[in-house]
Amino acid sequence: MEKQTRKKRTVIRNKPIPEAFKGKVYLDPTYDPAFKELFDNEDALKDFLNGVLELEGEEVIKELRFRFEKPIEFRVPQRKKVIFDIFATTGSGRFLNIEMQRLEHDYFIDRTILYKAFLVIKGRKEMEESAEFKALPKKEREKRRYQLPETISVWICDFDLPSAKNEYWDEWALYSRHAIRNGIAVPLSKKNKYIFLSVPNFTKSADEVNGSAEMWLYLLNHARDGGELPDFGNEIVEEALDRIRVENADDKLLEAQEHDMTTKEDYECWAAGKELAAEARGEAKGESKGHADAITVFQKLGASPEMIAQAKAMLAADASNTSK
Repeated sequence: MEKQTRKKRTVIRNKPIPEAFKGKVYLDPTYDPAFKELFDNEDALKDFLNGVLELEGEEVIKELRFRFEKPIEFRVPQRKKVIFDIFATTGSGRFLNIEMQRLEHDYFIDRTILYKAFLVIKGRKEMEESAEFKALPKKEREKRRYQLPETISVWICDFDLPSAKNEYWDEWALYSRHAIRNGIAVPLSKKNKYIFLSVPNFTKSADEVNGSAEMWLYLLNHARDGGELPDFGNEIVEEALDRIRVENADDKLLEAQEHDMTTKEDYECWAAGKELAAEARGEAKGESKGHADAITVFQKLGASPEMIAQAKAMLAADASNTSK
């Protein structure tokens, strides 16, 4: 596929480009700052979601409202807060949570279910408070006491999918065991859906890409390769790629991208899993093994030497305190 030359925009930068990005055309959009920059546009997010939800014709999303890092709080009974990477609502009443997940941990599936539970409750609350719902007659509102809106969780994973190894796309829903035994694999409700996408498992070439969902997966997977990418003749994609070009990034975005190698929460889950596995194997040096693995992950994720040195110091201090 022929690569096109894109327009350049003037960026005022007071600091030199960090070494980590020199020689790179794009920022890696599997990291939080570049991920937000890539999808910080209604048309881009609609194009991605229309592809992932396989919507065409009159069914495509016409109106979309979204917010990055949307905090959701409930008392269950203690105060509990989760933060969605992207919380989106459509004009037709769909509620969506889009997550970019770089690291897999032992309770990843549990986390997806927990986030969906919060999404369902949040969606129900917003539906109940909508002008359309309040305008219904009292008896109609009472009849709809347990009505739920359509909620969709989209997990973009930078690792293999938990129940579909080597595949790049999987979907979950609620099914009746009786129906499945009788060869009827129809979800009990179309309102509850999980979509999982594996970035590294998408191995199609640019010429093999078919549809907007595959197009976005190609960009997510190959923007980190370092070179120029095709825009597939799509102006929305072209503008999205321009937003994550290294030469177009200001100091704030470059600094955020450099330091945001992985979330503390995900790292703690991963490291705890490693250490528990080491203990289960009866390793005398379980902590040391877990710490060594942790440093390896930081290195593979492209952490700066300063961040790796800081991680080593923190882990060494923890080991020293444990041995006392």
